[in-house]
Amino acid sequence: MKSRYRILIVDDEPFIVNGLAELCLGVEFLELEVYKAYSSSEALGWLKRAKMDIVLSDIKMPGLNGLALQKEISRQWPHCKVIFLTGYDDFSYIQEATRQGSVDYVLKAEGNDAVLSAIEKTVELLDQEMEADILLAKARDNMRMALPFLQQQYVLELMQKAPGHIRREELEQRFAELEMKLDPRKPCLLLLCRLDGWQRQESPSAQSLMLYAVQNIIGELLGPMTDGMAVEFGRAKMIWILQHKEEGEEHPEEVRGPAAERVQRFVHGMLEQIQDVCKTLLKLKTSFAMAGEWVDWERLPDKFEGLKQLLDSGLGIGHESLLTEAGERNRPDRMGHFLGRSRSHLKRMELLRGCLDNGDREEFMELFHEVTDTSSFPPEVEYLLKMEVYYGLVSVMMPSLVDMEALCLNVEGEGAVDYITLTHLEEHDSWREAAEYFERLADIIFKRKEQGKQDQQHEVIAKVQRYIEDHLSGDLSLTQIGEAVGHNPSYLSRLYKQVTGEGLSESINTARLAKAKQLLKETTDKIHVIAAAVGFSSPPYFYRFFKKTTHLTPQEYRELHNM
Repeated sequence: MKSRYRILIVDDEPFIVNGLAELCLGVEFLELEVYKAYSSSEALGWLKRAKMDIVLSDIKMPGLNGLALQKEISRQWPHCKVIFLTGYDDFSYIQEATRQGSVDYVLKAEGNDAVLSAIEKTVELLDQEMEADILLAKARDNMRMALPFLQQQYVLELMQKAPGHIRREELEQRFAELEMKLDPRKPCLLLLCRLDGWQRQESPSAQSLMLYAVQNIIGELLGPMTDGMAVEFGRAKMIWILQHKEEGEEHPEEVRGPAAERVQRFVHGMLEQIQDVCKTLLKLKTSFAMAGEWVDWERLPDKFEGLKQLLDSGLGIGHESLLTEAGERNRPDRMGHFLGRSRSHLKRMELLRGCLDNGDREEFMELFHEVTDTSSFPPEVEYLLKMEVYYGLVSVMMPSLVDMEALCLNVEGEGAVDYITLTHLEEHDSWREAAEYFERLADIIFKRKEQGKQDQQHEVIAKVQRYIEDHLSGDLSLTQIGEAVGHNPSYLSRLYKQVTGEGLSESINTARLAKAKQLLKETTDKIHVIAAAVGFSSPPYFYRFFKKTTHLTPQEYRELHNM
């Protein structure tokens, strides 16, 4: 068995439903969760409340017959398997049921063995459909369809990285996984493109179409000498990562030779033509900022920041700008370079916020140490940049702190947060002290979040246990309990096992057994009355359950404890 399946038994004759339910519950290795319906309308009610895996149904019933019920089952739960049970060997019914997708057809006269055989076969079929290789194959297909999006997301993540935090081995592994056509071993030429005069009244679909058209024009015109990848960012902007198209495998030092210079001149020369084509064919003005040198992938985030600054300030603000970054060796404005590097810290604030929201302490701390490393800040603007980082961290942590206060979550041994210290950089004697303060604060937040999660989990478990105690004589199906406490049945089952170490069905049986023992010792109620009081509609099944768990019949237990 790969999973615990739900089976719904449907028949207009109650003794058949109850008998089949007892039969299914008695076969332990099937581990079925059994539901009963005494009419088609009651079956439809169950189908609306819970996902069913198997339906064992009479084919001829008053009102909605089995075939009509099967159509509704297929509409609501397409993967549900239907087994028909009937007293008639009617070929037309069999033919219609098979055409609609039923998995088996059992004559009532064939007896319990035939029913069990059909159920076992259906369970095996469900298991096969859930096999890992089938699911993985589907996942691979879906992955391939999602590859363009995943590739773009990965490039955007790379652009968020801090200097020195892109590892070549990881880069090569991710490139292989995402089937990226660019080579992680070769340097790149970075190009930023902006669509000028973007029409705000354009619909999202029209905007996407225009971006796609510009991508095609750039790819077509630069294609003879480059391999490239375009990634959208911001509003109406694109990153183009270019590599020169050469035969054979070349080392990075060779790529930066005459061949690379030739490709660089080609790209720069083609930008004006790209602008003209976009303007003529698309009636769209474009601006470009091009890197002045080839760089390895590890340096792309710095280069990206520098080009963004180039395109978003000074001459770059105008329409149809065509800007080229100065080479590293003769760059006149090194301050802009340092600002670009330092501003890359701020891009990771949203990533920090996500880690904090998701309770990912390890990833948070790694990013936090990157953000608070100010060694690359130029002395001229160091204090201003530290202020920017400091209050960025305040904005990251404040929502979590407000939530904690609202929920009255406190960690034992931790005092109240001093919001004056939090919101004033000058309250700290040094940057190191400020960073350590935020680290302690993050630790408090993670502890409070973990405590809040545990408190909520135990609250849910307590609700479940109270519901079981109060409804021992009633419906204690996983679906019913899930509805009562407001949680998905499958999630509730996993949570209960995770927190208590015991399965929910075992807890229910333990509670029923304890109550049954109490009633047998303290009352003179008849056995069938006690069976009903603890949720057993079938006294014979109660007898078997009680004897299996205590090695005594209910009557023997009563006599033993009333001597």
